[in-house]
Amino acid sequence: MQLKHIHTLLISTFVFVSCSETNTNNNEDSMEPTPDEWQLVWSDEFDGDVVDDQKWNKLLWRPGWVNNELQAYTAETNNIFIENGNLVLQALYQPGYTGTDYQGNTYTTDYTSGRLNTDEKSEWTYGRYEIRAKLPDGRGSWPAIWMLGSSISTIGWPACGEIDIMEHVGFDEGIIHASIHTTDYNHNLGTQKSGSITIPTVTDSFHVYTLEWTPNYLNFMVDDTPYHFVYNDSEDDPNKWPFDENAYIILNVAVGGDWGGAQGVDNGAMPMQMLIDYVRVYEASDQHNDIDVTFQVNMSEELVSGTGVRLSGGSIGAGQPGGIAMEDIDGDGIWSVTLSLPKGSVHTYKYRNGYFPDSWESGWENVPFECSSDEYNNRQIIVTKTDTILPAICFSSCTDCD
Repeated sequence: MQLKHIHTLLISTFVFVSCSETNTNNNEDSMEPTPDEWQLVWSDEFDGDVVDDQKWNKLLWRPGWVNNELQAYTAETNNIFIENGNLVLQALYQPGYTGTDYQGNTYTTDYTSGRLNTDEKSEWTYGRYEIRAKLPDGRGSWPAIWMLGSSISTIGWPACGEIDIMEHVGFDEGIIHASIHTTDYNHNLGTQKSGSITIPTVTDSFHVYTLEWTPNYLNFMVDDTPYHFVYNDSEDDPNKWPFDENAYIILNVAVGGDWGGAQGVDNGAMPMQMLIDYVRVYEASDQHNDIDVTFQVNMSEELVSGTGVRLSGGSIGAGQPGGIAMEDIDGDGIWSVTLSLPKGSVHTYKYRNGYFPDSWESGWENVPFECSSDEYNNRQIIVTKTDTILPAICFSSCTDCD
């Protein structure tokens, strides 16, 4: 949510964006990790009477500080409190409320709310993050569960990196969004990598919002159903992947703003509450292992672009057209790349002749119907429990070249 306005989800013929709870990026094999794969290293179960100040900072921001949001963030006990074993972040309509922000500036506002973070208290690189939450309803609400790179104070946004584990806007109830923002991939450029899933009961019941973060990928889930996947295609460029450094957790409920307030605010829906049952952070144990999958395409019958061949589109593309670079190591026309992927995960993709980071046009293979998996004629891989080398197939074919 840092410096963010209305999201534009880039959905095209080649983008896989799930739109229901039973989406095609769900596998019958559970994505839930075994207890031995992840070790709990930090948590807050919110079982006490007050918010633990050893774990959380309460932000004091005046209205309009980011995103043209209407609320002031306060430390008032009617904006941030513990009730029935849940953290409550509560947005209120309070006409004429006056306060002072962390810089000493006084303000007057009609809306107040709560925002917490773990900055300089607890920060992490990689891991599994689980947040069980029930979201507010009402037009104008904009709850978020997210992370910012700890380097924001020195290099700024978006260079520090932002990972949005969950965002929801009240005028579009039931649609859960996940995104990343970096120097090269961000909403200001229209290049952020975003995905969404429909969960009709997000404001009626609790759901677990999960991020798995490794050096190779970011995997976003709701109730262990994966719906957005971002692979590290950076080739060691921090402008594309700044996610090898510490980041901290942020929880907040905004009111209005560029995205949340796009259809106004329903004051009659106040108070707007996000309830959080727990926040849990795990690190990978020695038992955790991803699966190496080698993708291969035979380009011997094609005039290969001077910019090479890419693995792109589908869920692998994460909503952007550029794709992951492949190599013809032996000069035999077989282009390949090996990705480290979660076991049991499902991915859709195509091969693309050329690198087109700013365009969905040109270079795509035409996958025959008999080996495509969806309405966009993407290929599909279901990752097994062992390392896999896929057979080399001819570009735009189901078999190898004759």
